[in-house]
Amino acid sequence: MKVLPLERNLETPPHLTTRLLATSVVATFAGGFHFGYLISAVNPLSEILQQFIVDNLQNRYSYELSSSQLSLIWSSLAGCLFIGAMIGAYISIFLLQSIGPRNSLLLAAILQLFSAPVFGLAYSLRLCELLPISRILSGIAFAIGISAQGVFLTEISPAKFRGLTNSLSGLIGNCAFLLAATLGTPYVLGTVTQWKYIFFIETIPCVLHILVNITTFHDSPTYLLSIGKISEGESAIKVYYGETCHIKKIMEDLRIIDNGVKEKSLRQILKDKGCAQALSLAVAINFSVAFSGIVAISFFGTFLLQTIGFSPEGSAVANSLCSFASIVSALLAAIAMDKIGRRPLLITSLLVLALINIFMMSLVFLYDSTKDSFLAWPFLALFVLFTFVFSIGIGPAAVFIGAELAPPGTISKMQSYSTSVQFAGSFICPIIYLQLVESIGGFAFMLFIVPLTITAAYFYMYLPETKGKSPVEIYGLLQ
Repeated sequence: MKVLPLERNLETPPHLTTRLLATSVVATFAGGFHFGYLISAVNPLSEILQQFIVDNLQNRYSYELSSSQLSLIWSSLAGCLFIGAMIGAYISIFLLQSIGPRNSLLLAAILQLFSAPVFGLAYSLRLCELLPISRILSGIAFAIGISAQGVFLTEISPAKFRGLTNSLSGLIGNCAFLLAATLGTPYVLGTVTQWKYIFFIETIPCVLHILVNITTFHDSPTYLLSIGKISEGESAIKVYYGETCHIKKIMEDLRIIDNGVKEKSLRQILKDKGCAQALSLAVAINFSVAFSGIVAISFFGTFLLQTIGFSPEGSAVANSLCSFASIVSALLAAIAMDKIGRRPLLITSLLVLALINIFMMSLVFLYDSTKDSFLAWPFLALFVLFTFVFSIGIGPAAVFIGAELAPPGTISKMQSYSTSVQFAGSFICPIIYLQLVESIGGFAFMLFIVPLTITAAYFYMYLPETKGKSPVEIYGLLQ
């Protein structure tokens, strides 16, 4: 296959348009925002929610949970979010092909608008069974949103700004993580009677996205071209690329990419060397995210800090303050993705995260043998450094790398299959981690160290640099 140098013919605006930037931010209110918010919201509320479950089952069914049963129920409840996410990632394949990325985002926001408050209603109605129902439905919603968001932002953004617009998902997600962590502290809404409002507040970005999506969003030019809406595709290019762009030339280049390309099946993807390589790389980065340690920090951050010497109140505050580091690094990632490139950021962040996990494991062993409370502070420093490095490298890249690597005719499946691997791993990881902590203690960190190291080596050998390159050029590099 001859690779066409499309990027040399593709005119990009001299600066990022305000419309593209605003659209990129609001698009995350259907995906990336809820990913950060939902993961963080239950972390500082763990003791309150577990007690609510225990009391509710005892009062209604006269059933008393043992500590092991409660531990299993709690880890399963946390994992329900990712069961829903796996379902949502699969559904998104058909939604992206049938209704396009813009309407898929809209559907995700509407579903989240109805599912998020159900978690809070569980307290008002005294029905703990609503907790897993809400988590599964919310997981379906944000998975559809994240899959559609990666495709939408990749297809509406000029190659020059593709890394920036997609990295905003990480920034908004980290802001949502901080918001939920702060709201969940005992000083705000993290109390026995007030925690329900944390999940009612989540409806605000849903409403905002729905209103802006309906009134101002244009669908991606690639999708509009594929369904024969040429004039609407030209309008979308003008809106997102800027008034000075060469619309006809951009449409010609999109036609070259889209001409005669049909959506490939999974079998066709695996038989094609370039497609299979793209899928392998996208799956690898999403798997490494699930088994990097970020899920353990997100779900069990306060628990980890308490095991190293922090008080319950201090660990909740410290966990909230850690989120500031991730916001700063997410801001840097939005710049670095297009300045430095994907390849060096990903490989470096993977290796540094593996090293941080080694140091954290060493501190846990040292604390177990000495019980020196001073060790809590270097552990906290590593805790902060971990979130910083994660949010500047593999965290934001995993959201869009499948869509960016995807050869023509594979973007919906590539994005959905790769993100579903992250969601599946994020469901399994907390369960395995808790069991390993109880059985082998500090050696549980090997669950993160090994995958990070192997993925870094794999990327060093096979990951091409995609910065500023068109889909056809990337496909050529993969082959």
